Amino acid sequence: MKLNDKKLIPYLIVVIPLALVLTASFIITSFYLEKVNVYFHKTKERSIKEHVEAKKIKSEMWAKQLNLLFDYKYNRVQEDIQKELKVRVNMAYDSARFIYEKYKGKKSKKEIKERIIDALNQMVFNGKKDYIFITDFSGNSILWGNQRYGKELTTYVDADGRSIVLEEIQKVRKDGEGFIESRFVEGGSKQVILVKNLKMYDWYIGSSVFEVQKIEELKHLLLGMVQSIPLDRADFMGLYDDKKAIFLSPKMRAVLGSDYLRVISKNLSKESAWTKDKLDGYYYYSKYYEPLDWYVVYGFEISNMSKQELQKQEDLEKMLDEELEFIIKASASIVIFVVILSLMLSRKINEIFKQYQDEVQVRTDELERLNESLEQRVKSELESHREKDKMLIQQSKMAEMGDMLSMIAHQWRQPLNQMSYLFMNIDSAYEYDELSRDYLDSKLKEGNNLLEFMSDTIDDFRNYFRPDKDKEFVLVSEVVHTSVTLMQKSLDVSGVKVELFADGRDLTHIYKNEFMQVILNLIKNAKDAVVQKGVDKPKITITSTCQKDKMIVKICDNGGGVDEKIIDKIFEPYFSTKDKQSGTGLGLYMSKMIIEEHLDGKLSVFNTREGACFQIEI
Repeated sequence: MKLNDKKLIPYLIVVIPLALVLTASFIITSFYLEKVNVYFHKTKERSIKEHVEAKKIKSEMWAKQLNLLFDYKYNRVQEDIQKELKVRVNMAYDSARFIYEKYKGKKSKKEIKERIIDALNQMVFNGKKDYIFITDFSGNSILWGNQRYGKELTTYVDADGRSIVLEEIQKVRKDGEGFIESRFVEGGSKQVILVKNLKMYDWYIGSSVFEVQKIEELKHLLLGMVQSIPLDRADFMGLYDDKKAIFLSPKMRAVLGSDYLRVISKNLSKESAWTKDKLDGYYYYSKYYEPLDWYVVYGFEISNMSKQELQKQEDLEKMLDEELEFIIKASASIVIFVVILSLMLSRKINEIFKQYQDEVQVRTDELERLNESLEQRVKSELESHREKDKMLIQQSKMAEMGDMLSMIAHQWRQPLNQMSYLFMNIDSAYEYDELSRDYLDSKLKEGNNLLEFMSDTIDDFRNYFRPDKDKEFVLVSEVVHTSVTLMQKSLDVSGVKVELFADGRDLTHIYKNEFMQVILNLIKNAKDAVVQKGVDKPKITITSTCQKDKMIVKICDNGGGVDEKIIDKIFEPYFSTKDKQSGTGLGLYMSKMIIEEHLDGKLSVFNTREGACFQIEI
């Protein structure tokens, strides 16, 4: 390179970038001004359409989820009826057998029968009497229940032409006990009957429930659940029984008005469908649930949402126009200033450039020597840091192992007590010559069930300690539920209530066991806080929310919160508010390291009016 060329370098350093900046600014600004109007027009239309489609998807999802809830609860009705009948009949059976065994050989048969009848006649279940009947094998009523068929039991025939009492006697003689279904009137509600052999005096005992009673109870329960569902301000929801409104959300009552409500009721169909043309400015989706003859209506207001979206776009367009004008003016001012400054400094740059050339070589030599020593120091510091991390992780694992052992002990204590009672029952039965093969088989089966529960407990905790090799897609609400299950006995012993809430489909790609380790640690800290402070009605609330670009889990307690003086230090290693025997000061440090370094998330803490809240964002 010639000497004159070297002298031009400082000037070229100033002029060339400046010329490129001016050229690029002119081209970009011209292109942007030409396209901005078209872009915002399309953005408005697309944004409104996307919001409407998103609202429709949400409305369909809510209606379908409510139908799934109805279906689940409805399928449990028959099972609940059988459970209730078993409780009723077994309670009466045990009372009758107790009286019989107590007075057998001490009082006459007549007196024993009278005592049994009086005792069962006075029994109360859920605040009601007269729910038990006794019949002998000849079809004669010994004790009337409130739902028997009349005086002539043997001649009674139900709506389907069946001799129910004779079927009862046959069922008891053959199987000892069993369920029978009947109907009083044609097309009426089904009645479920449970009969059981008393094995004395040729009697059998029984009780019955009308299915329609449980259906009405189910409707009342489901109606309460629907009424408690929170809705967005633009959304409305209704529930119709046989096309008669039994629940209308506040917005549906206040905004739609009686005319629109009549249109909705009139157009209800058993076919799931979207409706727009019938209501000006509103979409709604209706879905029919046949077993309860219910219609679910879920919709939203179009005009309100569209106005809001258009206002956002207009505000954004105005803001961008103002920003564009400001950028043009500011860019022009900066360019002029830079040109003037460049001309003023260009003379100095030439001298500085020459001086730098001389100093570069000197500093290059110094940097080479410094790099050699720096590499060695960095290597040494990294090794030291790794050793400290290993020590912290090991200490955290040891502390966590102790907590897990405590949880297993809580989970096993009740089954061990039940196993002890089981052995005592077998020993007592043997001592009083009552140890039959059937009794022994039932106790062995009960013992095997307890052992299987204890084995499942070990499997649950072993799966928790299994190291994660790869990330997997999991529902965060299910991981939270599993974590609470692992600590349930410990929480119950401490009297701590846990409430779980989930919003949205919280499917996330994470290391499951590492995430569970963090959840367990935060729940344990919350439990220790409310127990240590002696809170009345201690409670932990866990909320998992799925947004567009992130998942948030909040674990909050009502323990009064963290002292503001130390809240910035609680994630530091070895810092603990507990005594040395109760805490190592590593749990929150390890939790923050797992969330922020392994799962690329964020762990933070803040105080609310009731207590402290730890928030995980991934």
